[in-house]
Amino acid sequence: MTLADEEKLLLGNPILVISYKGDKFAFASEEKLVKFTQACSRYAKVKLPVKIPPENKPVLLYNLQKEENSITFLE
Repeated sequence: MTLADEEKLLLGNPILVISYKGDKFAFASEEKLVKFTQACSRYAKVKLPVKIPPENKPVLLYNLQKEENSITFLE
């Protein structure tokens, strides 16, 4: 859904999953799930990119200070 409409990837909710023609599709919201059910064939044709971008998780400075091989500087 989001990949076809907005050209970006979102992590789907594991509760909002539909099986369509042997493939499973997870959705970020109920609205996107409903929109998919109205035009399944359009969205099922979209292929995932070969390289999926890594998750954008913040790194806490406190956790870095625990590492033996790291030096943390604060300005």
